[in-house]
Amino acid sequence: MTFQGLIFGVVSIVLCRAEVDTVTQKKVVEVGSNVTLSCLLAGPYEILQVTWQKKNSKQSENVATYSLQKGVNLAVAYQDRLNFTRLSLNDTAITLWGVRIQDDGCFTCLFNTFPTGAIPQDTCLTVYEQLRGSLHYVLSDGKLTAACLVSAWPRPEISWILPKADSERREEEVQHPNGTVSVISKLFVNSSTGLLGEELICRVRHMEKNRDYSVRVEVEEGHRVEVPWLLATVLLLLTFLV
Repeated sequence: MTFQGLIFGVVSIVLCRAEVDTVTQKKVVEVGSNVTLSCLLAGPYEILQVTWQKKNSKQSENVATYSLQKGVNLAVAYQDRLNFTRLSLNDTAITLWGVRIQDDGCFTCLFNTFPTGAIPQDTCLTVYEQLRGSLHYVLSDGKLTAACLVSAWPRPEISWILPKADSERREEEVQHPNGTVSVISKLFVNSSTGLLGEELICRVRHMEKNRDYSVRVEVEEGHRVEVPWLLATVLLLLTFLV
């Protein structure tokens, strides 16, 4: 065997061992709760340091590191809400307190070993905000205007279920500073006669589940109002959410 062939064989064995030890975990966690991320490297590796990273769109940022020589080191952005909860070079864990929407994504645990190099293990977080919503409608001059307002994360999807009618739909989105998304779906029906006594349903798809907000269309005193009242209500709800 040539020297080049021997080097190629050694590299192939190292890469195969690293691939076998790579594990990806998935966790679903609600905004504001705590979550523990852990990884374990089995085998006769000489581990020099453990590095936790957060994967971003363009690059990964270091979150925390641990080694016997330098101890624990936390990134400034995480110092008040993250720490190691299991200190071991081959069996490590970190805990995030008060999870934020910005934590959504994958964290990588890098075992820096000698002579193999860095062996990664991923834990991917799906961070969600509970769904909140409301449905309102008004009747004016024989026309119906309805608004379905929902707020959540990930972004909820809205559809309407109603008897066959000549209708138009419009949708708006508001991104809040904390990452939550509000979606407003507006429904305009030119002739509401066929809807009287029928059920108007706003169906929201969130976290792979459907939730219905419904109301029966009736000519009641409480609904005999002008369209600007509906718009004012929506604005008030948005102000409350912000």
